[in-house]
Amino acid sequence: MRGASRNSSVRRATHWLRRTRQRILVVDDDATLEELLTIFLGEGYEISGATTGAEALGTVCRESIDLVVLDHRLPDRTGLEVLTELRSTCPGLPVVMLTGYGSEWICAAAFRLGVTDYLQKPVDAVDLVDVVHRILPPDPDARESALDTPALRGLRAPLCTPIQRAMGLIQERYWDKISLSSLARLVGMSKHHLSHRFRERSGSTFRDYLLRVRVERAKALLAAHEVSISEVAQMVGFSDLPRLDKVFKRHTGFSPSAYRSMSRGQAAGTGRQDSERAAALPP
Repeated sequence: MRGASRNSSVRRATHWLRRTRQRILVVDDDATLEELLTIFLGEGYEISGATTGAEALGTVCRESIDLVVLDHRLPDRTGLEVLTELRSTCPGLPVVMLTGYGSEWICAAAFRLGVTDYLQKPVDAVDLVDVVHRILPPDPDARESALDTPALRGLRAPLCTPIQRAMGLIQERYWDKISLSSLARLVGMSKHHLSHRFRERSGSTFRDYLLRVRVERAKALLAAHEVSISEVAQMVGFSDLPRLDKVFKRHTGFSPSAYRSMSRGQAAGTGRQDSERAAALPP
């Protein structure tokens, strides 16, 4: 009996650990991408796959998904069509768009639809892992071990275009006093050319993109960290709380304090549901 009781406890603990891992849905008719993410992120995240847009939309409706990695070329529809439906049903769900075409209009359309990030195929493994970590931050120790593996060493390749490099620098240095002029120098373009190409490629201005990145990071900090809202403002690059409050309200419709209260209420509700499900497992 003691052995049966121990096995029951192990099953409950295993179920609880799986439920608390963040879930990534990979939408691609090629299994390679799902396998790559499973190899590099499978210990810290739960990875699942869908080969068609219809399958992906059904999975998102039925299950709790934290991030969608979406290929543009699918057997039944385009990634942009899937993204449009996802935005109507799950407007807050983060989506990373992948395309092998490299067409700038696809990138611009994806950003207009609210895609969280965009990568070109063939995808560099380190870049993809880094994007996932930025959107769904793992435990710091897990992040370090995931990036420091023999498989990832030596795979890093520079981002393909100056605009991609500019976007990457904004993602990495959103908290700093980064300007269009300094960014142009870093990617080797004139300020005017970078401004024009950035808007053409992303569908937004450099300033709007920077503010959107800061707001997304502020949302994560407000939901997950025990820091004051004034500290959040400083951490994401705003000079003071009124500035964060104004920009945050414009992008989300909520004040930072209201968003924090709402996020914590949702987290508490999810935690109770998971506890109840775990307790309801058969012995």
